[in-house]
Amino acid sequence: MRILYLHPSAWTGEYPILVKLRELGHDVFVLEEKRGLASGKRSAAPHFRTPGDGIPTLWYDPRRGWERIATWVPDRVFRSAFDGRNLVHRMWVVAEAVRYFRPHAVLSSDGFSYAIPAAFLKRLRMLKPRLVVGYIGGDILDCPEAEVGRRRTPMVNWLIRQSVTGPEALRPVSPMLEAILLAEGAPPERITVCPSHLVKSDREISPILGSRERVAREVRARHAIPPMAPLAITLGGNHKGKGLHLLARAWPAVVRNCPEARWVLGGPAHPWLDEAVWPELRRADVAHTVTACGPLEGLDVFRHLASADLHVNPSLCESLNMVTVEAAAVGTPTITSDGAGVAHWVRRFDAGQVVPRSQVGALADAIISAFRNKEQLRRWSLAGRAMSSEFSLDRVATALLALMAGDSTAAQQGDRNA
Repeated sequence: MRILYLHPSAWTGEYPILVKLRELGHDVFVLEEKRGLASGKRSAAPHFRTPGDGIPTLWYDPRRGWERIATWVPDRVFRSAFDGRNLVHRMWVVAEAVRYFRPHAVLSSDGFSYAIPAAFLKRLRMLKPRLVVGYIGGDILDCPEAEVGRRRTPMVNWLIRQSVTGPEALRPVSPMLEAILLAEGAPPERITVCPSHLVKSDREISPILGSRERVAREVRARHAIPPMAPLAITLGGNHKGKGLHLLARAWPAVVRNCPEARWVLGGPAHPWLDEAVWPELRRADVAHTVTACGPLEGLDVFRHLASADLHVNPSLCESLNMVTVEAAAVGTPTITSDGAGVAHWVRRFDAGQVVPRSQVGALADAIISAFRNKEQLRRWSLAGRAMSSEFSLDRVATALLALMAGDSTAAQQGDRNA
């Protein structure tokens, strides 16, 4: 199959699925934007991210091209609702990429910035290949209280509602997003929930799981954390929507009941931490029990997750939360809020505990109970490993291929049987 990916940079972990599809014998092509192209408005390359990856890419500069003049009037109409981008100009470029690569299927990695232009082309019968649209969260979520998602205006609502009826297949990454698509009028028979994938293979993750005790000792020693301390870990973007200020409010109760408890706070030093997280911890005199380890990359993510007894995700509003899956893959269960799409899988597999979002007391009680019940942690750990298999590269690639081939039944069956 010849597959054209639109905007795989929508999610930083998308590249491994492109490579997997290539390994499975399919031709994969990419349309991606890049401002300031040295070669002008377009640039064709034989690879996408890594020289030799065999993924031909058409790069385009959204600020260049005579087509912008021809599309100026309609683009001015939609510009504010389309994130300041040029909608009709992007339709032109998507159509050009389809002519250039001649794909059998087109897959948009997000449901807004490239899916809307592609969906309008499909409605106008100017896009013949099968169109599969992925929804990853910020494209259709609207959670202003968490500063997450897309602020809805009448024009934004109209664009989304017009776009969900054109594609042959809609792929929300969680039931949370499926519900939003249904509310926007998407045809139910075209929707298949297919989660995002683990960015590392089982071959890479298994050695960490198999030597979890040794990995835990090494990581804890690196951060001067006692080997037997009850350890919670958080990893992510650390913005308001992640809900870490709620964990900061719950943490004093955790320390009172489990005095040896420690929290490893991973991820970037986002301003929200200084505004609403660290002040809470300092006021309660528990900041010394929290270690900020900074951003983590590659397998170091999995090593840090494996070193903890518990991953905590107090998200206010999040389409999935792949860190919960990464933690499960190395045997670490999660306390998550019901504000995260991954709560569906945690409940289904009994791979942790789901608490109501924004409920500080419930969050503290769940962490304390988990730290005190090692047998419960062990059961959750075993269930989590089964849960993580639903997010494997192989399983997700198989489901996507079924959707692109027009076999939604096979895609849904794969989701149930994984």
